[in-house]
Amino acid sequence: MLFFEKLTGFLWGTFALPLFFACGALLTFKTRAFQVRRFICMLKSPFYREGKGGKSGFRAACVAIGGSVGAANISGVATAVATGGPGALFWMLAAAFFGMIIKTAEVTLAVRYRVRRDGKAWGGPTYYMQRFFGEEKGIGFWKAPAVIFGCGIFAGVFLNVQNYAVSEAVASAFKIPVMLPSLLLCAAVYAVTAGGVSSVGRASAFIVPFMCVFYVGCVGVVLYKNASDILPSLSLILNSAFGFRAAAGGCAGAALKVGLSRAVYSNEAGWGTSPMAHAASDINEPARQGLLGAFEVFVDTFIVCLSTGLLVVCTGAYKSGLAGAALALYAIEGALGPAASVFVAVSVFLFGLSSGGTWYTYYETLAYHAFPDKKTRDMVLKLVLAISPLSGVVITYLVDKSGGGARLLWALADFSAFLPAFINLSALIFMRDKFCALISDFERKISKVS
Repeated sequence: MLFFEKLTGFLWGTFALPLFFACGALLTFKTRAFQVRRFICMLKSPFYREGKGGKSGFRAACVAIGGSVGAANISGVATAVATGGPGALFWMLAAAFFGMIIKTAEVTLAVRYRVRRDGKAWGGPTYYMQRFFGEEKGIGFWKAPAVIFGCGIFAGVFLNVQNYAVSEAVASAFKIPVMLPSLLLCAAVYAVTAGGVSSVGRASAFIVPFMCVFYVGCVGVVLYKNASDILPSLSLILNSAFGFRAAAGGCAGAALKVGLSRAVYSNEAGWGTSPMAHAASDINEPARQGLLGAFEVFVDTFIVCLSTGLLVVCTGAYKSGLAGAALALYAIEGALGPAASVFVAVSVFLFGLSSGGTWYTYYETLAYHAFPDKKTRDMVLKLVLAISPLSGVVITYLVDKSGGGARLLWALADFSAFLPAFINLSALIFMRDKFCALISDFERKISKVS
């Protein structure tokens, strides 16, 4: 466990952290803080319908939110506060501010450079790397980083950490062995993904809004009961973030590294995953769909993650020695009773189900690009569909038996997120002028309408 924690800290602290903030700051400057200037437009984006047919990008956004809003928002955030101190929450929010413009860029470019084959739209980092660097610029080096990116994403087939995070919460709430909910989630993911991308979209459109409102509502009740502790908790978060006070063994450096890596794993900004779902949208204006990408980060981090972070800090639960989903459930149970933790555990299960289904769409998108031959592609996808849910059960078993618990789990998760994030962020920096041109074109169009 110590090895992976040190390795992850080194990779994120030395390479990914500077690159993430450099990319976010550069895009924010180049677009004149687009995520701030168009904040209201972003909030309206889920309700926008394009053309007479009333086409909407909401389902694609729900699929993407279903992939990002998952157990990481509960287990991952709680672990981040427990290991990095309350200051980790501040850096998660800081990362999300830049993550909003980064996700806007990813999604905008994914829609701009998507391809339509076999009656479907396909897009994402490997597609825009090929079409921008390979076709527009005539640079052949795009293949190597695209392969590395794809391998990094496909590592999730074997490092399926959502299963343990969900199973831990359900097992803690119902006082049952962790392997029982692990197997149940595995079976549920098989059922959802059996129908392909369209069934994932339908399931996510139903599950995602419900689970977000339900979970945030429960946390809101707890915070209301602890309203007098909110301002002192915010002060503690700021002090811990900048090293004025070491809390729970945390310090500014630990809070920064843990906060950033957990923010990227949670809202997936810069990771390159969500653009693959957004590329399937019916919206034709790239930057319009890009606003939904920013909305996704806003919901994921500024609402769901912030709710979890304030929950464990305001109630003082982060001092309990617990981590993961058990920490969040401990805080809820202490304020609302055992029944509330049971209902939240069910919500966590739905989080994991939507996330597991969404990741299958990412694997399908990458496989479609990497394997033009249909027979080869179908074989790869069948293997992925067979292995990924089951690998979650194996990971759950190994982590449970190792005694490393949530800390080992999230060290592995952060490690798997590093490589694709590094490749994708680098590509976005090179493509900044193209993104800015698309944003300028979009703003000219909406200014004429208004």
